[in-house]
This record gives sequence, C-alpha cells and structure tokens, in this order.
Amino acid sequence: MTFLRQFYQILEGRRVLLSLSVVCGLLFALANLIPPLLIRELIRWITEGREATSGFGLVELSAALLGVYAVRGLSRYGYGRFSHVAAYSVMHDLMIRSYRHIQRLPHRFFTQERTGSLIARSVNDVEAVEDFIAHGVPETILALVIPAAMMAVLFSIDPQLALITLAPIPLAGFLVYRYVKKVRGMWRAVRERLADLVAQIHDNLAGIAVIKSFVQESRSADRIEEHSRRFRDTSIEANYISIIPSGLIEAVGGCGIVLVIWSGGSSALEGKIAVADLFVFIVYMGHIYQPFLQLASINDVLQKASVSTDRVFQLLAVESDIIDAPDAAVPPGKPSWDICFEGVTFGYDPDEPVLREVDFRIESGQVVALVGHTGAGKSTVSALLPRYYDPQQGTVSVGGGDVRGLPLDYLRGHIAPVQQDVFLFHGSVLDNILFGRPEATEEDVRDAAAAANAEEFILELPEGYDTLVGERGIRLSGGQKQRLSIARALLKDAPILIFDEATSAVDTETELLIQEAVGRLVRNRTTLVIAHRLSTVRNADTIVVLERGRVAEMGSHDELVARGGLYSRMIEAQDPASVPLIKRA
Repeated sequence: MTFLRQFYQILEGRRVLLSLSVVCGLLFALANLIPPLLIRELIRWITEGREATSGFGLVELSAALLGVYAVRGLSRYGYGRFSHVAAYSVMHDLMIRSYRHIQRLPHRFFTQERTGSLIARSVNDVEAVEDFIAHGVPETILALVIPAAMMAVLFSIDPQLALITLAPIPLAGFLVYRYVKKVRGMWRAVRERLADLVAQIHDNLAGIAVIKSFVQESRSADRIEEHSRRFRDTSIEANYISIIPSGLIEAVGGCGIVLVIWSGGSSALEGKIAVADLFVFIVYMGHIYQPFLQLASINDVLQKASVSTDRVFQLLAVESDIIDAPDAAVPPGKPSWDICFEGVTFGYDPDEPVLREVDFRIESGQVVALVGHTGAGKSTVSALLPRYYDPQQGTVSVGGGDVRGLPLDYLRGHIAPVQQDVFLFHGSVLDNILFGRPEATEEDVRDAAAAANAEEFILELPEGYDTLVGERGIRLSGGQKQRLSIARALLKDAPILIFDEATSAVDTETELLIQEAVGRLVRNRTTLVIAHRLSTVRNADTIVVLERGRVAEMGSHDELVARGGLYSRMIEAQDPASVPLIKRA
C-alpha cells in the first residue's frame, strides 16, 4: 500500500477537518497576493497620477489592506487549528487502534518482538504521523498554491519578464525531487535506530534490580550510549542529506532576484515596464522561492511520516492465528467443566515438539497436578488450555468440546490463572484485585482478600486497599503478591483454575497461609496445578508426571510412590533428609 493510500485511510472521519484547514490555507494564500497589488496602486498614483489607478483613495487602500490582513490572521488561525484537531484525533485513533490490535496478537508474536520496539511503533511513529498532518499538510498546500498564484499574476503583468525571472524554478523543483527519494530510506533507518534505543531502555529499566545487584550500571549505561550513538549518527547522516536542497534552493532563489533586478531594472529604465509593476515582481520573487525552501524542510517531516506510517501499517497487518472459528459458539444448556487432552503434540517450533501425544483428563471439580523436571512441558500444557497456542496435533477439550470451537472471550472468561510470575499493575491494591471482576462490590473484594489470607497484611499497609503497589507490585513481598493474585482469582470466580507454581520462593509461614487460601480457591473448581515442590500436590485427585514432553505415569500420590517410578524418585530427591549438606572444599 502506497503512502498516499495509507494516509487517506487513516484520515477517515477527519477529512472534513483537514479540508477546512486546506480551505483556510487557500484563503491565506490569496490574502498574501493582495497587499503588493494594493501597494502597486499607490505607487502608480505617486508616479503616474491618480488617473492611472483604479480610483481608490488612501482611505480605501488602507481599509482594504486592513481587511486583507484581518483575513490573513483569521485564515492562518483556522488552518492551524483545523489541521491540529485533525492531527491529534488521528494520533489518538492510531494509538488506540495499534494497542487494541497488539492485544489481539498471539503469544508467539510477543516472544519474537521486543516490548520497547512495540512501544516505539505505537507511540513514536504515531507522533511522527501527527506532526505531518498538523504541519506538513497545510504547509505543503501553501508551498504549492502560493508560487502558482504568484506566477499567474506575474504572467498577467509582463509575460516576457516573468519567463526570464522564473527560469530557475524548474531547477529548484528538480533539486527537491532529486533528494526526496534518497532521504526516505535514510529516515527509515533513523526510526529503526530509535526503536532499538527505546527497546533497550525499556529492558534496562525493567531489569534495574538485576543491573544493580550485579553492579552492571556502567556496562548497562554503555549499551544505552552505544544505541544512542547509532541513533545520533544515523539522524545526522539523514539530516545532512535532507538540508542540502534548502541551501541549493536558497541560491537558486537568489538567482531569480538577480534576474528581476537585472532584466526588470533595465526595462524600467527604458520605460518598458512601470515602476509599480517592477515593485510587484521584486516582492513576489521574494516570496515565490520561500515555499520551495518550506518544501525542502517539510520533506524531513514527510519522510519521517512516510516511514512511520509504513511501520504502523506493518504492525497492523500482522494477523493472529488464534482467533474465533467462524462457527464458534457458546455451548447450550448448563456447561460442564471437565478438561481433556487427547493426543496433544505441540512445539513452539513445529519441528521441535515440546509435548508429544499427551493424554489426560480432569473431571469437573477435580484437582489434577502436573509434575516433572524443568523443561518437561508443564507450563506449556497450561498455555494450551486458554488457547494462547493451538496444538499441531490432537485436541484440548472443555466440557466435551474442542476449545477451538469456543469463543475466546467465553473460554478465557471461565479460566482463572494464578501465575508463577505474579504480575501486578501500577495501581492500588483494590485496583489489582478488582482486575479479576471490575464490576464487583467492595464487599466482594474484601471477601476475596479475606479468603486469600491477604486482608490482614492489606489493612497494615499505609493506605490499606488504596495503597499503591508500584510497577509489577515492587512494593510488596513475593508472598503478598501471590496472595493478591489468589484474591484476584477468587474474585473472578471462574469454574476452571490454573495454578502455576505459586508457592515457590516463600517462607514456611507464608506458604502455609497460601496453601490455606489455595484450599478455598480450588473448592468446587476444575483445577490444573503445576508445581516443582511436590509437597504442594500430595492431595491432588490425580498427578500427571511429565518427562520430556510425554506422560510418564499417572495416578494418586500413594499409587505413584508405591509404583517406584519417576515420581517416587523425585519425591526422594526433594526429601530434605536425602539432600547432602553443602560442605566447604
């Protein structure tokens, strides 16, 4: 899609505003033509007598000039106002459109893109488009209309002198065109360097605790400096080429003025052209080349906008492969919440399966635990249930129906996750719990917090439920964050629960509080538990043991221990009595 087509598309709903801006710009251009013509009448009156003029007196000329300048002021305000309203509206629409689109993209997309790069595309690139709409469009209109109108007036006064003095204009136009094509590729590189810089800053700020703990501030700053240096150097190189036309056009415009003085002055001395007409030529020539300088400057804005529009549309063109099927429908009648994995094979890279022919079933209301060594595929199983990914083979079913036949919002709306890496938003405790069910009452929130054993510590916080937790909950301990996550899941009150290793890295007392809260959470829910600490899954109805992506064994805790297989060996390995003490060398 060409830039013009993309630009026309994003202006949908804002074209009237931009048209009003163009109309005001044309009025402004027309108002620019009139003052020299009125002053021309005054000069003719002085040099040739009043009978040579159109009959206007000084009062009439002054009033006309005052009116013209009033129109200039109003039209200038109008085209600036309308263009900025259109630009800010487009910026808002594009930002929201980009964000909504990003939210719909599959998990696989986010494993391949840096967050900072997405921020640069959805914010910085959109701002570049706004800048072009607000300034580039109206200035471009003026830069094209004003010279054309002035040239028409000059040809009506003296065609021969007009041809001579305007001869350099084709050269000026060629110079602008000559560099436009070259600069676009250079500004694309600039936008890419900026995206890299933003992405690196985002990474560093997100990992600031790690940077400090490993005393890597200097090295991290050096990496930012290197990215910034690349952005600076690329920008300077692009700007170096971009400003060449301005200098050349300035020189060419000077040639036009010289031609007016030389040829027009000679004609005036010989009486072939009136002094008043020569005055109009000199004044207009001072204005005709200025728009070409503006075009050269606007070229930077245009190229940034063109590249940025391409980048935004490239993002919007990315399609999700995890979407509602055309025949997706909510099951009729009272739903059943049993879960079944049948012959499931899946790999993030289809050629390298992480899961291989996985089969197990969770009856409605049961608790099934997935255990296995790191990398066995436990978290991958939990990602297939809410359709973050689809398996390459086999089916994942809920209530007897393939999850691919259910609407995504319906499926995910009935699953409550308690994740291994608890994510809390920068907001209050209340806001984060309400995220599970925004329409819930304050009483519902307090009940959920109490059931999650969280209310006691919440009330001890400086502002209770209104206390800000900081970005990613940085002001709370690991156990506190996990209990808030449980409260959020309790408030959602979904019939299916995914509980992913939520009791790791906490002290014994906190673990007991969490286990007590989990006991309330799993009651009457179909629950999939993922844990490395096998002590947390002894009471599960069924334990599924994964090894290298396959189901190695399955049964209750007692059955698996008696069997003496992989699970039994894992139990022995995690028994503190069987772990050798660390000794000094």
